[in-house]
Amino acid sequence: MVVDCVVKNGRIILPTGITDASLIIDKGIIIGIIKSSEPKADKIIDAKGNYVLPGMVDTHVHLRDPGNTERENFESGTRAAAAGGVTTIIDMPNTVPATVTVKALEEKKRIASKKALVDYGFIGGAGEVPEEDLRHLAKAGVTAFKSFMIARFKELAASDYRLIKNFEVISDENLPCMIHAENQNIVEKGMEEAKLLGRHDAIAHCEFRPAIAEIEATMRSIILARQSEVHLHICHMTVAEAVDILELAQSEGQDVSGETSTNYLILNEEIMKEKGPYAKVDPPLRKPEDQIRLWEALNDGIINILASDHAPYTKEEKEKGWDNIFDAPSGGVVIETSLPLMLNSVNEGKISLERLCEVFSANPAILNSLYPKKGTMQLGSDADLVIVDLDKKFKIQGEKLKSIQKITAYEGMTGIGFPILTMVRGNTIYEEDQVVGKPGYGKFVSPLE
Repeated sequence: MVVDCVVKNGRIILPTGITDASLIIDKGIIIGIIKSSEPKADKIIDAKGNYVLPGMVDTHVHLRDPGNTERENFESGTRAAAAGGVTTIIDMPNTVPATVTVKALEEKKRIASKKALVDYGFIGGAGEVPEEDLRHLAKAGVTAFKSFMIARFKELAASDYRLIKNFEVISDENLPCMIHAENQNIVEKGMEEAKLLGRHDAIAHCEFRPAIAEIEATMRSIILARQSEVHLHICHMTVAEAVDILELAQSEGQDVSGETSTNYLILNEEIMKEKGPYAKVDPPLRKPEDQIRLWEALNDGIINILASDHAPYTKEEKEKGWDNIFDAPSGGVVIETSLPLMLNSVNEGKISLERLCEVFSANPAILNSLYPKKGTMQLGSDADLVIVDLDKKFKIQGEKLKSIQKITAYEGMTGIGFPILTMVRGNTIYEEDQVVGKPGYGKFVSPLE
């Protein structure tokens, strides 16, 4: 028997632990994990003793396609994903048009099918939309729904009453609902106060968009979701008190999960003074003591998902924030740097390699009903993997990133631990600092498969 590919001499991260073995891959699927002699193969990849991880599943990206492709698009965004060890992306619904109808979903699928280098799924919007649209989107293959509690995106924001109704429908469709949890009134009034006081410096975004806006909305969303028994997933958590509320709900048996990103684990509000609008994200960056709680929760299983929240804007849009931080949009270039930064955190002892694979690969795949096809290396799983060199030094340089936008809040950061090869369904798409995958190779994935 001759198989397509053998990955040998690797330290493989399996659900049962780390093992020194070879991966046997044929027709894009893992068909063997063996310690004995390997079969003949058309291609042999020598991992040279490096760690072999399941490909990362990034459940929170904004690739801006369609509608704002000058910011990012499915080709550039998935090139960046490939370089960052991400083999499956799940795209958020706030594109133009928003993904609130099957028609909009099908257009997104059509565009991505021609551009994407990695596999992709889509989240449906659950704002003030008819029940039948939610049900049609579920049957068309969205992996989850997303609601905003703050009306930045009018077609995706939902009143409390509508949230309750949407939770009931989404629960009935057996899908999770992701939530952007911030109190709209507190945020709006805070910005008004800042402007009245003449505060338009960068750190005003943090001071006048206070933690209580997230804390209150986190508690309210949990209460509103309780009766429907929907799986509520709270996105981009930033603040210690909100984590405490999440932990309490989980201890009471509610089906609620939490997510954070390197934005909040690695950066804090002090960097706003240096990076200004390029560090502006929603919710804002918080204090070092919040970061301590986030790391604890990530390791303890209270927060069980890491996602990039990759959300690029153009230089022209961001630059407006130097004069007035409130004139700049929120979001940044993150997808390519998330895994290296977390590998460096592994080397610093902040998280284990096994736990990193759980929160950035397995758990996102489970949340989106893609496991064990994605998010793990088991017999029958897609051969999605990333080989990482935990001894390789890196320095983040925006000009070298694969995203369209080249300015990042992480500019100049250094660390140790870097992806050296990324494979999607048995094909190498990134190797030796070069993206070698082709647009259109990525495939649509959904819970219906």
